[in-house]
Amino acid sequence: MSTSHVVAPSTASQTRVPRYAVLVGIAYGICVIGMSCSILAEMAFGYTGQGDAPRSLGEQLAGVLGFGTFALAASVLAVNRLTSERQRQVGAVVLGVLAVPALAFFWCGMPAMFGAGAAALAGLTRGRTPLTGAARAFGLIGLVFAVVNPIVNFLGVTISWLTTA
Repeated sequence: MSTSHVVAPSTASQTRVPRYAVLVGIAYGICVIGMSCSILAEMAFGYTGQGDAPRSLGEQLAGVLGFGTFALAASVLAVNRLTSERQRQVGAVVLGVLAVPALAFFWCGMPAMFGAGAAALAGLTRGRTPLTGAARAFGLIGLVFAVVNPIVNFLGVTISWLTTA
């Protein structure tokens, strides 16, 4: 008679990372809604900037809303549609890779939303089953972008408003 027994692995991971919806919601709220409010306030207060601006405030607002909402839609669509383990592996890698060149669009939160999607597909967000290998590596990269991008946006907008006041 053996005194050892096999313990089934837990499907609920013990993680401090929030659910995907919370992670992507915070990124969209700070990067798109927050940045849009900042641009609208600049419009309302008659901010003209210094030197030649490459884009008007209206064009900036359209870019933030357009690119940010596109990234949100692509992320949510990928997370909701890619359900098999193989699809999740490929999706985590693709979104993790896309988050890197999306750094050019950090002001609208594109890296954060692609990153949150990569983290969710890799199973790194709360309530998901973790994957291994390349999917996990790109999910970790995505998770970093999902956390850092909103922080940088928030600090950038806050510091900008504090220094112009």
